[in-house]
Formats: sequence, C-alpha cells, structure tokens
Amino acid sequence: MKRGDASFTFLSRIREIEWNIEDGRWQSALALALTLPDICGGIEYPELVKTYRDGRIMRDRSGEPARDVGNQYIRWFDQFAAEYFKRNPEDDRPYLSGERCWQLRCEYLHQNKGFANEEGQAETYFHLGINCGTSVCMPESDAAKQQNEHIRLDIQQICSRMCLAARAYYENNHEKKDFSLYNTPVLDFVQWAKRGEEIGKTIAIVCPDRDYGEAIRAVLKKVSGLIEVFRDPEGARVYLKKKKPALWIITGEMAEQKNQPWKTDGVPVIVLSGTAPEDEDGKYLRMPIPFSIEMLRENVRKRLL
Repeated sequence: MKRGDASFTFLSRIREIEWNIEDGRWQSALALALTLPDICGGIEYPELVKTYRDGRIMRDRSGEPARDVGNQYIRWFDQFAAEYFKRNPEDDRPYLSGERCWQLRCEYLHQNKGFANEEGQAETYFHLGINCGTSVCMPESDAAKQQNEHIRLDIQQICSRMCLAARAYYENNHEKKDFSLYNTPVLDFVQWAKRGEEIGKTIAIVCPDRDYGEAIRAVLKKVSGLIEVFRDPEGARVYLKKKKPALWIITGEMAEQKNQPWKTDGVPVIVLSGTAPEDEDGKYLRMPIPFSIEMLRENVRKRLL
C-alpha cells in the first residue's frame, strides 16, 4: 500500500468485522458481515444479471449489465458459506439458508421491519441475540413449522462464521479472481502530504507474496509506523525514486533479482532466507526461516538506531 493510500480491501473488511466482534460492537459487525456475500457473489457469478420479461439485459447507469444481486448473494451463500452455518458438522442442512440470509441482510440494512419480539403482520421474524451460548436458538427448519417463522440467531456466531466462509473463499480464489475491484478507495491526506519528508525513515519490505509481506508489516507496527510493502525491486524503485529508506527487508529470492536498489545505496538489509548475498561490509543480516517475531523486531530496532 503506497503512502497516503489507506484503501479498504476485502481482507480489511473481514478484519474490521473481527475487531468489532472483539469490542462487542454488534451492530457494526453484523452490518459489515452481511455485505460479504454481496461482494463474493458479484465476484463468483458475474454472469447473473437482471433481465426484462422479453429477455433483454437491464443496464445500470454506466451502461453495464445490471447485477442480479439477490441471486448472486443467495447462490454464493448456499455454495460457499452454508457448510459454516451447521450446528453440527454431520447435519444435512445449515440452520440458515442463502434465501433467509438475503432476507436478513435486506431487512437489517434497509428496512429493519422484520425484528420484533411481539406478534405482528410479518411472516418471518428474526430475533437477534448475544451471549446465547449457541449459534442458533431456532433454525429455519423448525421455524417453518409455525404459523409465523421466528428465527433466533446469535450475532457473534453469524459474524464469525461469515468471516470464516469469506476468508476461505478468498484464500481459494484470490489468485484467480480480482478482489481489488471491490476495494474502497481511501486517501490519507496527512500521510500523502508527508510522503517526501518521511520516505527516508521508511522500512521497505520487498516480497513477491503480498500476504507474507503484509504479515511482516503487521508484526513490525510496534517498531515503526512507516512501512511500505513491494512485490519486486522495480516497484520499490519507482515509488522511492532517488530517495533511500532507512532499512530494507527482503526475502531470499529477491537477492537474485536484477536492478536491486539496495545493492548500492548503503542502506542495511535484512534477508529472510536460508542464504544471503556475499557481504564484505556487513550490509546484510541473514535471518534463517523460521525466525521468531521478537528477534525480527529486535534486529530491526538495532538497524534503525
């Protein structure tokens, strides 16, 4: 993520749901969790679009085919999330179906009509709880036996299970499908303004595996708030221009790349690998994998002094 870019990614959304669960912010957690099938359904089923009765495809304001969001949502939930919504692994059916989850999403985010602890005119009522001690008090299959359906759900379990389903879907598909289309662009204007003056204090991580690079960034947040992650030396070169970071952290394979900006800039380098480049001046510090988080932090602190 470049300086000033604070965009919310798909994984950012999942992490924020988990943080809200930890803090007991149930409304926020549920609102965000119920949007995950929206995003995943759009990624998995782009061919599901709205049509007129004569078969013509509906268009949105930009002229693109209009998403059939409801069908995308329901189908994704039933195919990819349903197994996470079983009370017991051996159950044949989940306690919540894609259709009912879609209804819950619409009523909670838009109408808020289907929530009542008293009898009314609605056919289905969702009763939300916390600290239930179980994921569901009354599943859809039992509720259907009553005149009015009363589905009782634990918010923490809904959110946690949806996060598990969405994260599993991401892990299995992020290399094949473009999740960045659903990022929320956000610009940190303070950091953008400071880019020039602070870039020389930055820790530059160069790692072809973006998730691994982000994990290194996360464990070093206690050491520095100025950390950039790049997938290759050229990306680092373009961003840094002629300026130097305070420290390079690279994975072993990066030492084999061409045009390594750290070879001639005099900046110390930590190499996360079993081997390291030839080193005559003590420029490189090799940290064999696996390494401890505290050892990495300590080595980074020493080289930032």
